[in-house]
Amino acid sequence: MDLGLTGKIAIVGGSSKGIGLAVAQSLVREGSHVTIVARHGDELEAAASKLRAKTHAGAVLNIVGDLSNPKDILRVFDETIARWRRVDIVINNLGGPPAGELMDFSDDQWQSAFDLNFSSAMRMNRLALPGMIERGHGRIIAVLSKAIKEPEDRLGLSTVARSALSSYSKLLAQEVAGNGITVNNVLPGSVATERLRSVIAVQATANNRTIDEQEAFRLASVPAARFGDPSELGDLIAFLASDRAGFITAQNIAVDGGQIKGLSA
Repeated sequence: MDLGLTGKIAIVGGSSKGIGLAVAQSLVREGSHVTIVARHGDELEAAASKLRAKTHAGAVLNIVGDLSNPKDILRVFDETIARWRRVDIVINNLGGPPAGELMDFSDDQWQSAFDLNFSSAMRMNRLALPGMIERGHGRIIAVLSKAIKEPEDRLGLSTVARSALSSYSKLLAQEVAGNGITVNNVLPGSVATERLRSVIAVQATANNRTIDEQEAFRLASVPAARFGDPSELGDLIAFLASDRAGFITAQNIAVDGGQIKGLSA
């Protein structure tokens, strides 16, 4: 199936590893040009090398930056425009804030969580949308979490900030659908990433379990009887970014092996 992504320009946040890197790999495989962004230069360079091995060197632009910082968001957008003159696809994928009890978080931690998991996406979208509207085409996809549908123990900062982004995305999708722009969210469940391992470790301590016991407890909650692979997210997001998905918008799409129990998901 030709997804029509050849030559499309994408910005992918948090793309040095995990789901972000998997998204970049799927887009590059389909012929897109990709700006990858992460805070750690050594990890980002290693990711860029992997991507360039799958395509020509000029199809990958790696920029070290912190997308919770408005100045870095503007720099990433401007450097992408300088290289390719437009942005067709925005993948808002950011790491999660610290786990813990709601009452233990300070004002600064709440603000940091919203800067990371809400404001970063809102600001990047605000930069990219005028060009998308002018061209009559665009794709905006956020990687959130199944926790916005079924909250998890000790993931309050992430859940609240990402729930706000889900609401924003629904409203934005309705405003721009007539301009040929789709806005969707993908909700990973238990996908095998460093973030999942760190969450399991925190929850193991809180529940007085070993890490192996907590991992087994989580695995038992997944009807598919396995953890997801980041590539499964990457391929779905590539489809949502494609011409084939032009009538899919304003959706929260779970990729969780059946883990969400609620009927409304």
